[in-house]
Amino acid sequence: MSLNVLVNTRDLSIAYTGNTVIEGISFSVAAGELLAVIGANGCGKSTLLNVLIAESRKDRDYLLRNDVIMSGHIDVAPGIVVAHLPQKLRKNDFQATASELSYEKVSIEARLQESFGHAGGLSMREHLSDGELQKAAVIRTLITDAELYLLDEPTNYLDIDGITAFEGYVAHLKAASKALILVTHDRALTDNLADHTIFITANGIFHTVGGFQQAWSVKTSDFKSRRKKAGQIKRKIRQLQQDRQRKAGWADRKEKQKRGAGRARAHISTLSKKLAKRAQVAGRKAEREMKQLRRTKPFVPKSVNLHFPPYDVKHRRVFALEEAGFRYKNQQPNLLSAVTLTATTSDKFCLMGANGAGKSTIFKLITGQLEPTAGAFYLNEKVRLRYLAQGLEGFFNKERLLDNFAALGCDETTVRQYLGAALIRREKTKDLLGRFSQGELMRAAIVHCLLDRAEFLLLDEPTSHLDIESVEVLERLLESYQGGFLVISHDRTFVENVSERLYLLEAGRVRLV
Repeated sequence: MSLNVLVNTRDLSIAYTGNTVIEGISFSVAAGELLAVIGANGCGKSTLLNVLIAESRKDRDYLLRNDVIMSGHIDVAPGIVVAHLPQKLRKNDFQATASELSYEKVSIEARLQESFGHAGGLSMREHLSDGELQKAAVIRTLITDAELYLLDEPTNYLDIDGITAFEGYVAHLKAASKALILVTHDRALTDNLADHTIFITANGIFHTVGGFQQAWSVKTSDFKSRRKKAGQIKRKIRQLQQDRQRKAGWADRKEKQKRGAGRARAHISTLSKKLAKRAQVAGRKAEREMKQLRRTKPFVPKSVNLHFPPYDVKHRRVFALEEAGFRYKNQQPNLLSAVTLTATTSDKFCLMGANGAGKSTIFKLITGQLEPTAGAFYLNEKVRLRYLAQGLEGFFNKERLLDNFAALGCDETTVRQYLGAALIRREKTKDLLGRFSQGELMRAAIVHCLLDRAEFLLLDEPTSHLDIESVEVLERLLESYQGGFLVISHDRTFVENVSERLYLLEAGRVRLV
């Protein structure tokens, strides 16, 4: 392994609890490089990082403890310091205190805490929420004196300011010849930081130079190539079947000619037998060729067919906040001081702002869960408005997914058809809610709103914890949506793709960007 290459793998395959999650992955990461690893939830990204950290620590028991079977080559440079940020933390995962840091590191930590919107350090971890704990752990990991950083979805709880600060510090680490492997679903983050990207998909593993856009281009080209090859093989199979039927028909026709052939009957009978034998030989050969073609036919995933029945959405005002203020009990100063924001059923716009700025509070004012303490508010109760809270809290109240659609007045076949269009197919529609990923539930919720003929949607961080492919399906669902929406999101690519206007909430006021 070259002196500046810190991680090198060749044909690495990993099976977890008996199922192969990664097969034949090869990559290397050198000092000053960042490798981004992207792909659907459950494709093995976190397991890959766990195997790397175990290899760096020479933890041979890791494989046995976690039922992991590994083959191929994996090499982590000996003697290097590796910093690992897991995706899910516990209160005792990070034991370091500020007293163990140099004065310079304490100063850097304080600046990052301010940028990340985080009030306390890890010394206060017993009082931290999951989100605050994650922010604190990201900061402490970044300022570790390591040569290699393994970061598993570090920006999940960061707002736009925190993500910007994260990007800046990672750029600083790269300039200092640090190596990083970053697992993320943030497309813009990948484009801005990655020197190489690995895209793990059901069709294979794509390793490209550059970020998400380059990886997606390679994946799309591969999909088109697979679809073309699959079409060619399908046509060849059809030709073989037709040829087989045609040759079998020769013998049948000759048998029919024998009945009125007189003296020529014996000759025709002999010819008929020869043709029948040739047809059998040709049939067996065609069957062998068709089996071989079916084996070599590439996997082509079903395309997303998001065509929902159109319904009339009249252009009318949905809500209006005019110089609205709000503060929670015993809170000083006001959280919201003078918010002016209006929407119609044709508006598709986004609201961004720092965590804790009051974005979700604005949604609660719009839905009537809270009342403004100052200013005026109007809500058009004739508009069919639907609110999708963070994590879809309270949206589904039946245990099985399909049961939540019963009150919409649609027959089960129709509901399953449109859930299938959003990639929730067959008997999966009848599963318990606990068996669905957050991405699947979000897609199902949007389908529910469409079938409910909603005219305006309030979406509070709908892409939180979703993988890239789920976010892209969500984008296409919103593109097919007839009405308007207001979405809160820190996902820059998502905002660019779905919104027509962008508002920023800061210092208690909203302004158009």
